[in-house]
Amino acid sequence: MPQELQQELISLKEWLGKEQHLPKDFDDFVLKKFLHSCYGSLEQTKQCIDRFCCTRSVLSEIYTSRDPESDSVQTAFSVTNVTTHEAADQEILIHQFHDPTLEKFQFYDILKSFGIQADIWIKDQDFFAEGHIIILDMKNYSLRMIPKINIFYVREFFLYLLEAMPVRVKQIYGINAPSFYDKFFALVKPALPSNICDIIKFLPDHESLHKYIDKKYLPMEYGGDAPSTKEQHTDWVGKIVKQRPLLLNDDMWKADLKKKPKSSNYDNSMSGSFKTLCID
Repeated sequence: MPQELQQELISLKEWLGKEQHLPKDFDDFVLKKFLHSCYGSLEQTKQCIDRFCCTRSVLSEIYTSRDPESDSVQTAFSVTNVTTHEAADQEILIHQFHDPTLEKFQFYDILKSFGIQADIWIKDQDFFAEGHIIILDMKNYSLRMIPKINIFYVREFFLYLLEAMPVRVKQIYGINAPSFYDKFFALVKPALPSNICDIIKFLPDHESLHKYIDKKYLPMEYGGDAPSTKEQHTDWVGKIVKQRPLLLNDDMWKADLKKKPKSSNYDNSMSGSFKTLCID
């Protein structure tokens, strides 16, 4: 965090103190992450935080009952791997789903487990990346998923990730993309801003990633030198369980929508500026 942004941090805390609908449980580290993700713009950071808090209140299916030791969350953890890898000044976020039979696939629980891990990442990951690269491993995606998911919820969660979370998404890769990936994408593409669609690439296998990302930054399963996704995911789950009391608070970082002024400058629309993303 550059020194010149310290005043913006002070101003941000003063603003939060005056907004009755917004929570007061942000620490300085988390606020700095939001400021960083918005390139130091105070106004964009305010809008980002407001969307972040309000959307968490709206997405109650995944932001309540988040006990990491519950059977449902543990099952979701068992069929996913979510990992991060530092890549020079960038950060790579990888999500794998490995339940090809879909016997344990529960749509809201999968999103809930991702949201839990994202919260611990926001709170504890001490790395202010210049940009984020998201890799979705689609190897076990199946057309049989479609009846099991709420496509409108997927769209809202996806926009929440890109517009409201403190990340600078530069590129999204869908690897091991099945032949029907275009059918999946067609369901959400019409609702996405064009600048988001422009950063999404679908690749037929993990080797195709090597054209875009140095192998030394990829996990060993993808032909790289970084630790395996399973090893990292196990470490993350351990960190999450240690912070169970925090996650048992269903009001964590949530807005009180009943107190939100109708004239608020920061609505809950997800079709905003994408935090003035600069595509390299």
